Amino acid sequence: MRWCVIAKDDTQWRLAEALKKDMETMPVDRITIGLLTQQTKVTRNTFYYHFTDIYDLLEWIYEQEVVTQLSGYLKVDRWQTAYRMILDYIAANQQFCLQTFRSVGRDLLENFLYSAASSMVRGVVEDVDPQAPAVLEQSIVNFYGWALVMQVVQWLRNDLQEAPADLIRRAEIMLDGSVANAIKNSQAQ
Repeated sequence: MRWCVIAKDDTQWRLAEALKKDMETMPVDRITIGLLTQQTKVTRNTFYYHFTDIYDLLEWIYEQEVVTQLSGYLKVDRWQTAYRMILDYIAANQQFCLQTFRSVGRDLLENFLYSAASSMVRGVVEDVDPQAPAVLEQSIVNFYGWALVMQVVQWLRNDLQEAPADLIRRAEIMLDGSVANAIKNSQAQ
């Protein structure tokens, strides 16, 4: 599923589509570059021209299909929209994400999720207090960014049984007002 139409290298996207299709039926750990190049009718050299390995391709897919789409939703009044986009992407690409989660690529998925979550939280911090000290901002980003990631990890662990709206509601309960409170508490010390 491509979320937006931007200038894309057709070869990269053909490789990405082949990887996603293969991950519907097999773990990423079993997919080879040879299999992908055979399916897409490109040479191994062509694959290596674009990607260093399958995990580099996997990372590129997440970057292209999700992270680049989030930049417009990183303000305090819209972080929920970005979070919803991530959850919707995971739900729409359930097998792909679950196969990544259950593979040695799990760290890649968690890092992708943290990158997206930390961007969301950073936007909240900057909206609440643009003058917040960098150390405080990073502490808040780390704390709440990883909290959001662990909610998604738990969701994946449970095979996406919970409704995305429930995850968003839980995040709103924890986040609404808490960033402002954390900044206020740091100033009182």
